[in-house]
Amino acid sequence: MSLLSIPRFFAFPVFAFLGQWYWMHHYSPTSIIAGVFWIPVLTYCWFCVGGLSHELIHQNLPLGPRASRLIGQLIGAVILIPYSVYREIHMRHHAYLNTPLDWELWPYSDPKTSLGFRRVFIWFDMMFGNLSTPLIWGRVCFSSATPVDQKTRRTMRREYLFAAFAWSSALGFVFWKLISGAWTFRPEVLIYLLPFILAANCNAVRKIMEHVGLQSCDPLQGTRTIVGKSVVTRLLSYFDFDLAVHGPHHRYPKLQHSMLKTRMGEIQNTHPDTTYPVFQSFTSALFDAFRTVIVNPGVGVNMGCTEDLSHLPGMKDSVPPENGQHISFAQKGMMN
Repeated sequence: MSLLSIPRFFAFPVFAFLGQWYWMHHYSPTSIIAGVFWIPVLTYCWFCVGGLSHELIHQNLPLGPRASRLIGQLIGAVILIPYSVYREIHMRHHAYLNTPLDWELWPYSDPKTSLGFRRVFIWFDMMFGNLSTPLIWGRVCFSSATPVDQKTRRTMRREYLFAAFAWSSALGFVFWKLISGAWTFRPEVLIYLLPFILAANCNAVRKIMEHVGLQSCDPLQGTRTIVGKSVVTRLLSYFDFDLAVHGPHHRYPKLQHSMLKTRMGEIQNTHPDTTYPVFQSFTSALFDAFRTVIVNPGVGVNMGCTEDLSHLPGMKDSVPPENGQHISFAQKGMMN
């Protein structure tokens, strides 16, 4: 990791926890001025914790596998997405991007889901990300159709039990404080939970912005990449480990964060006649994604993909290719 990468490594979740504590202990939940400042700031901080968790899954931080796994398990217990669940489903997201085997993009990647269901689900996904995300990712552990082996699923279940124990203990402590009279419940204190809720929604919208509405299963064509020019766009991307430069990340998942933009530029210069879904701001990428949200929220096959997927596990009867096109998954970005 370069020296320029150190600030984003230490900024989150440290500032998220400290900022949350400072807001809760120094300002009333009814203080409008404090809320206007702290809610968006902490929402972004907790949003970046998701980026940190992603880097731990890829083991792209100078912590070593054991430390990465331990920190990832702690974060996973808080967000109800165990480390092993995240790693297994995200590994398949990289290997089988936008195909029916991409469990991370369910239901948008699943041709068995109806258009009507996807149209309804995508709004649930964006408005209740703290519920939809654990639901989507938990399928890889609890669905009878899961591709994960029994040994890994046992690990997942243990991590789910740990999360249940942690949350039960925390809620039990709060309940004990309330019934003992040490704390008094006031409905307005629930405002302190808003950054967590909004951060989960932002991560769900980010996923939709990056993928929904794209046909291709190629890492560079099947993802929206943001290479911003403004200071705001570059800072927002920087502290989230430049995950917004999403196409190169999918193609080269172990590439240093600071090199993703450079690599995208090199690819565009090498293939000047090829148009890639590259945008200069989050706003423009969101507008492009939202054009498909109402009409057809899908990816890959659900968007009319005609690439040959017959070489994939269980995809023997997939749609045949047009003009002899055949996608090579050897070119896809993998976890390691």
